[in-house]
Amino acid sequence: MLLGVYWYYGFPTGLYHFDFFTFRPGLGGHADGPAELTATVYAPAPIALLDQVRALAARYPEVHLVGDAQGQYLRLTLGGYSLSDYAFYVARELEKVLRGQQATLTAGAMPAGAEFLRLAAPQDMTPPYHSGGILQAVSSSPGHCQAETRYLRLDCHLPLARKSGFVEALDKVCQEIALDVLYYFDLEIGQQVNLMLFFSNGRQGVDGQPLRYTNANSLADSVAQCLAAHGGQPSHPGNYPAHYPKRGPHIVRMVDAAFMLGT
Repeated sequence: MLLGVYWYYGFPTGLYHFDFFTFRPGLGGHADGPAELTATVYAPAPIALLDQVRALAARYPEVHLVGDAQGQYLRLTLGGYSLSDYAFYVARELEKVLRGQQATLTAGAMPAGAEFLRLAAPQDMTPPYHSGGILQAVSSSPGHCQAETRYLRLDCHLPLARKSGFVEALDKVCQEIALDVLYYFDLEIGQQVNLMLFFSNGRQGVDGQPLRYTNANSLADSVAQCLAAHGGQPSHPGNYPAHYPKRGPHIVRMVDAAFMLGT
């Protein structure tokens, strides 16, 4: 599972600029369409251009990259439901190739009969995460630079005296599985405390760095063990909104705070 910063509904304003690629936001809802970066070009030497595109795709395979080729025309599309910095970096590198091959942007439609090319696709080796467990997969609304963020969230309660040790144990779990973000909100209710905790990473694939996937099932098992060891249980006792944990955020681990917290 890929946690952290991504773009779906908006372009990362102020972070990237493109001469060839155009961003199309995801559709969401029943329309259910991915976000896309697309460029359609005319190439004086289409075979040489495509060879360089394939070489680049081999160096940076962790993105959905497809093409349509017909004669001297080539359309390149990077798409997905969570475009990370990695995708925008690859698009920037592809623009260097396009300029080097003296390609020119065209607004016309691709000629009929174009060949579809599957050039790269990410390989998430972690097992799929199924909803309904101790952790919930949640996403934020667009925030800083129109970024969205994906988290795993835990709602729980435990004895107030055990809170510090519990948070320290979760911090250790995050360190062991390479999660860079952990923060929480809390509310004390007598000798108990309600907690809402968020686990994530920051920006993914900046400057073409490999993506960091999280085994969400392993994280859920470790979190459940920590919760049981500290006398805690899932969910929040009390009434909403009176007993909802809203004090915070309390930062335990953090990178890319402007993106993660929307500040």
